[in-house]
Amino acid sequence: MKAIHVLATLSILTACGSSNMTTVSPEAPQIMAQPANQSTRVGQTATFTVTALGTAPLKYQWSRNGAAITGATNGSYTTPVAGATDNGAVFAVAVTNSIGSVNSNNASLKVGARAPQTGDLRFQQVAAASTATGLKGGGVHSDVFAGLGQFFGNQIGTPLTIGAATCGPGVGNPLNCMWFFTTFSLPSAAPGLKINYQGFNSDVFPLDSELRSLVDGHKVFTSLDLQLSNKAYAASWVESASVGGFQYFQQAVAPDQFQAVATQLGQQSRVITAVSFDMSGNVYFVNYGWLSDETTIYDAKVSTATADTLGVEATNLANAGYIITALGRNSTSDFLLVGTRVQGDNLARPVMVVTPKIGPDLDHLFQSGDAIVGLILNSDFSYTYIGEQ
Repeated sequence: MKAIHVLATLSILTACGSSNMTTVSPEAPQIMAQPANQSTRVGQTATFTVTALGTAPLKYQWSRNGAAITGATNGSYTTPVAGATDNGAVFAVAVTNSIGSVNSNNASLKVGARAPQTGDLRFQQVAAASTATGLKGGGVHSDVFAGLGQFFGNQIGTPLTIGAATCGPGVGNPLNCMWFFTTFSLPSAAPGLKINYQGFNSDVFPLDSELRSLVDGHKVFTSLDLQLSNKAYAASWVESASVGGFQYFQQAVAPDQFQAVATQLGQQSRVITAVSFDMSGNVYFVNYGWLSDETTIYDAKVSTATADTLGVEATNLANAGYIITALGRNSTSDFLLVGTRVQGDNLARPVMVVTPKIGPDLDHLFQSGDAIVGLILNSDFSYTYIGEQ
C-alpha cells in the first residue's frame, strides 16, 4: 500500500507541474533598430550600433564596403581613426543564430575635415566645442579704440574688424581709429575661455614690448591691426585658465618673404594667428608653438586679396583644407590671409562669407557650427563675416 501511495502522489505532482509549462518556439533574428549613418572627422572614430531580437545566442558580423571586418562581432562597431579616404564608406551587419540570419540596411560614414586638438587655441575656435553646436547669444557687439579695453569671461568672440572704415580721414590721431567685435556666450560643454579686446596708443605702449607684456602661456592673439600712422593699434586674444604652454613669437618680414617664412614655421609646428603691416610695409605677425603638441607638421598657405576677391580667396583656402588662422590688411586696401592645415590634409572645410543686410541674414551662419575667422568693416560701414568649420 505504501508503494501505491507514493506512486499516486508522484503522478499527481507531475500532472500539476505539466499543466503550467509553456513551450517557446525558437525565433530567427529580427533587427529592431537599424544602424544609422554616422559623421566624424579625420583623426576621430565613429560607432555604428544595431538592435536585434531572436533566440540566443545572437552572433554579429560587421562589414565595410561588403567585406567582413575581422573581430567586429558585437552589437556595436567602432571604426579605427578615420582618414579622408574613409569618407563615404558603407557599413552593415549580419545577425545570425541557430535558426537563421538577417542583414541590416547599409549605413554610411561621412568624414569631415580634421578638428584641431582639444584645447589648442591657435585655430580661431574652428571645429572646437565652443562653436561646433552654433554660436550662442548672450554676448555683445561693441568696439575698442586707443586706451580702451574690453574683456569677457566665459565667452568667445570674433576677431577685431579690419577694413577701409577702421580709421577716419587724416593721420596722427590715435582716437581716429575704432575696431568692432562681437562676442558669444560659451556652451555649457566648453567653459573656461575668456576673450579680450584692447586698443593701444603706440606712443604710450610701444608695439613690441606691449604685446610681449601680455604673454603668459595661456593667451593666444587672434587678431592684430596696426594703424601706426595714427599712432594706434589694436589686438584681440583668447585665453584659457586650464590650458597653457603656448609659446609666443613675433616677427616682421618683407611681403615677398612671408610665404617662405610661413612654410618654415609650419615645419616647426608653429601656427601664425595674427598678421598686419608695419610702417615700413613689412608683414608683422605673431605665431605660437604649443608644448602639448610639438610634433605635428603644418602646411601654411599665404594668399592676398582685394575687397572684391576676399570671399573667393577665403573659399579657396577652405576648399583646400586650410583653416584661416590669420587675416590682415595693409594701407593699400589689400588683404592678407594665412591658412594652416595639418600636413597633407586637403579635405574641404565648410566656409561661409556673409555680408548681412538685416539681422536675420546672420542666423544661418551663427547656427551652422562655423567659427568666425574674419570680420571686415567695409567702406560703406557694412560688415562681412567669414565663418569656417
